Amino acid sequence: MNKYYLHNGTENIGPFNIEELKQQNITRNTQVWFEGMEDWKEAGTIEELKILFPVLPPPLKKDNTENKTSEQPIQKEEKDYSKLFKILKRLAIAVLIALIILFVLNIIDKQSSTSTYQESVMTIQEIEGHSPLNYLQADGTYNTNFIGDKVKINGVITNTATVTTYKDVTVRVNFYSKTNTLIGSEDYTLYEFYPPNSKQEFKLKVKAYSNVSTLGWEVINASVK
Repeated sequence: MNKYYLHNGTENIGPFNIEELKQQNITRNTQVWFEGMEDWKEAGTIEELKILFPVLPPPLKKDNTENKTSEQPIQKEEKDYSKLFKILKRLAIAVLIALIILFVLNIIDKQSSTSTYQESVMTIQEIEGHSPLNYLQADGTYNTNFIGDKVKINGVITNTATVTTYKDVTVRVNFYSKTNTLIGSEDYTLYEFYPPNSKQEFKLKVKAYSNVSTLGWEVINASVK
């Protein structure tokens, strides 16, 4: 079962399972996110969450033709009393809705003011820890030796995460022909720590494939410290 994150207007909160989401008073338009999604979506568009928004049938219309023919004329006092009752009922509903809105806004304001920096960091770290490849990029230059059987890579690993430190980054080196066809690949693990918002250089010497025209490399895996 997926774990869902919500956004309260200033920060991400969660994760929640479906039972916990019921207590968050979410609507069909509430923005949610879970691992594997490319972007936030409205809760009502996610199949698994549709059980939280049951579709109610319309009220049954009764045929009051016979009753109308048998009704006695309503006296003027009764009509005035009925109109007054409807006005008071609508007024009471409006006041109740206003009180509920004020109560909810007060709760949201208290939750926002009492949330600590540590809770905020933990939420961000959980998101970044689930998807290290979204925050790690590999770049750099390369050159071959005089004989041409070795390639020296002068690379850079960039970590754009805000709070998460990664380690043991695996870099895949890809060898391409002059027609940009992938000839082969080699994986290398860099046993280093990569703090958030940092760049760190690395060097590799790899054996050159025959008929290689260009090289490229990318991060394919990493662990969280």
